[in-house]
Amino acid sequence: MPDEKRPQIDLIANLIVRRGGEILFVQHEQNEDAWWLPGEDLQPYEHPDDRAKRVLEDLGGLKVAGFKMTHVESFRGRRGWHVMFNYLVDVTGECKAAFPTAWHKPENLPRTRHGKWEHDQVRAALGV
Repeated sequence: MPDEKRPQIDLIANLIVRRGGEILFVQHEQNEDAWWLPGEDLQPYEHPDDRAKRVLEDLGGLKVAGFKMTHVESFRGRRGWHVMFNYLVDVTGECKAAFPTAWHKPENLPRTRHGKWEHDQVRAALGV
């Protein structure tokens, strides 16, 4: 297949970070009006577990009590084809990220960047 017909493929580690029954959401810009689940694109040849652990380090102040990949999904996104490695991470402590963060109960999640997608990921990871 010629290169111009191949979609860009993004490999992404996506985290559902849970502390005492609440889920962590982040904003990448101070004045953004929607929230994201923590996560980042993998670097070439990087294992998704390694990227997920680096995302946790960037959140700062959190101690990991449980860490597991819950599911992998693949779908067409705006930038091409996405392969998402979704993790459920149980933590204790206070988040000390350099960007805005907030904890939300699963039944009262915030408005998110990708519509209901983030909410669906939380439900899938929690098995509800």
